[in-house]
Amino acid sequence: MSSKGQYYEYEQQQTRGSITGCCGCIWTPILTLCGVFCCLVVISLVIIAVILGVNVNVCGKLSQTVDINTVTPSVHTYDPKNFPILNFISFNSILTKTGQIYVTQSNSTSDTNVSVSVRVVATKDETTSIKEENADSTKKIFLERADTFKGSLAWIGYFSLPPRCVLAKVEVVLPQTIPSVITIDTDVNDIVFYANPVPYSSQIIAKTVNGEIDVNNFAVGSLTLNTNNGGITGSVSEIVNELIAITNNGGIQLNVSISSNATNPKIEITNSLSDIQLNFNSSFSGSYDAKTDYGKVNIDNPSSVAISEDKKKTGKVGDKNGTLNANTKNGNININF
Repeated sequence: MSSKGQYYEYEQQQTRGSITGCCGCIWTPILTLCGVFCCLVVISLVIIAVILGVNVNVCGKLSQTVDINTVTPSVHTYDPKNFPILNFISFNSILTKTGQIYVTQSNSTSDTNVSVSVRVVATKDETTSIKEENADSTKKIFLERADTFKGSLAWIGYFSLPPRCVLAKVEVVLPQTIPSVITIDTDVNDIVFYANPVPYSSQIIAKTVNGEIDVNNFAVGSLTLNTNNGGITGSVSEIVNELIAITNNGGIQLNVSISSNATNPKIEITNSLSDIQLNFNSSFSGSYDAKTDYGKVNIDNPSSVAISEDKKKTGKVGDKNGTLNANTKNGNININF
């Protein structure tokens, strides 16, 4: 190679070295900043997890350390004809369970009003208040906390130290005679129905965003149970017209007795992420359709079978006109007629 060619190659190497060195000067601080940022993110997540763990532990033990039944309740009474919808709100839709709503029936035939008793206990660093409001046909009862952050930012209070926890117990006493439709709507509470000695011929709707629904030998004309995040369990001792149970995240396990007076009862059971278990105690008569996307369907004691596949089964039980539809996206379905 000539001296001129050697000089040219030397110049090219020098240029490439300068470019490489320049790139190194640029990327080194950027990579350092990225590393520091990632470390801060990890440390922040660890701190948040520790704070949440402490709060969940303390709040979970609140019911064990305080007897909520000894607390003097805040009592609210109203005429269900004027307000057929009860809306109990805890902290403006924070998705953390607050307590339970217990639904019972009055022992007195002279009672015509709904009675709502609210008991609340909290840690010493937490302050709450109970407010009542009427909105059209809805009776609203608010459980509020005295946080600096409220409304859509109220969830920030759950990162406080020391923990600030609240536990609520709501007792709803229904009269023996109610309007055609009664609704109990809440955000972050379980709903528990106790047996009613006098069956209702009306429709009752129970809805919770983040809570379980439990039914204990409840007798009603029509019943709708709806939760976004929780299981639906228990026994319906008598249903006449319609039973609807819907959950997006939780199992459904119900014992159902269809009334002997029912002509064409409708049963609609819908789940998204878990199993469905139904027992009818030889009370259902009509057609059934059960389907799952990821799981198996098992039917015990059918009279006739139209479709019998692992994921879908249809057929008939008895000779009446009832209809049963059971669907889940990810779970098994077991039905015992």
